[in-house]
Amino acid sequence: MPERARPGDSVRAAPPAGPQLGDWNLLRSFIAVYEAGTLTEAARRLATTQPSVGRHVRELERALGEALFVRQPGRLKPTERAHALYDVVSAMKASAREAERLFAGARHALVGTVRVTASEVYATHVVAPLVACMLSEQPGLEIELSVSNQAENLLRREADIAVRFFRPEQDGLITMHVGDTELGLYAHESLLRRYGEPEGFDIPDAAFVAGFDREVTPLAPMVRGEPPSRPLRFRLRTDSMLARHAAVEAGMGIGAYLVDVAAAKPCLRRVLAERFGQKQEVWLCAHDELRRSASMRYVWSRLEQTLRARLAPASARPGPRAPAALDP
Repeated sequence: MPERARPGDSVRAAPPAGPQLGDWNLLRSFIAVYEAGTLTEAARRLATTQPSVGRHVRELERALGEALFVRQPGRLKPTERAHALYDVVSAMKASAREAERLFAGARHALVGTVRVTASEVYATHVVAPLVACMLSEQPGLEIELSVSNQAENLLRREADIAVRFFRPEQDGLITMHVGDTELGLYAHESLLRRYGEPEGFDIPDAAFVAGFDREVTPLAPMVRGEPPSRPLRFRLRTDSMLARHAAVEAGMGIGAYLVDVAAAKPCLRRVLAERFGQKQEVWLCAHDELRRSASMRYVWSRLEQTLRARLAPASARPGPRAPAALDP
């Protein structure tokens, strides 16, 4: 007579009736054999061994209490029970593939926020259009674009990545020289038609020069040869480079441009190239977190590729392909 359970004794639940599948690999092997028709081909598809697949099928048959395949010459023929089982479990294969895609996506997807700082001009003409591409490619990525002509302190985490026109002196930063540009004077072609191209710095007041307001930028390092006989008169004074550019592009005066920015504006012409110009190095900078952040490395890589292509000498840029020669 079975002993009664006493108060306080733990009571184990009785196992449910019917076969138990504690190993999903049994069903995985069954699906492969059902679809392949042989143990050898099923093992090849699963990247395992034939004995392993055969053992899985036999264990599954013991759990179910009946055969799933009938051996025929060169092939294992599924039984009616195998057909019924396959109809139920074949969805597992599709689910497993979907899970693989999700895991693969999680490995390659980038999430998080990257703060990029650049000057007013480069933030507008270079970084912002590239940010639009990066955000469309990486839906989990967020980018903060700090537009400033002042050098933000990367070590204090005021920004993650900076585009700068000088190499930082701070230790502990990752820096990369990505190319060179130049600062030059430009005028709209409509202004040149009205006043002619200037031969020196004695520019008519009507063709005013757009210059800085509160900021003071020394012009002497930019002047080549004989300096101006009198200080340049800035009839439009603003510290916004974009505002100065807007005035120049409206045909109102002469102003300074980076040559790679001016190259994208076909109505501008460089003036006084022999008298005025200054080389500008372009650097990418980041703090050491770049080595550990996949999102930062992605943004850095895209900036590097874009800037190198933009600043490459004209002779190094890929040109149009020559037409292929026709066979005689």
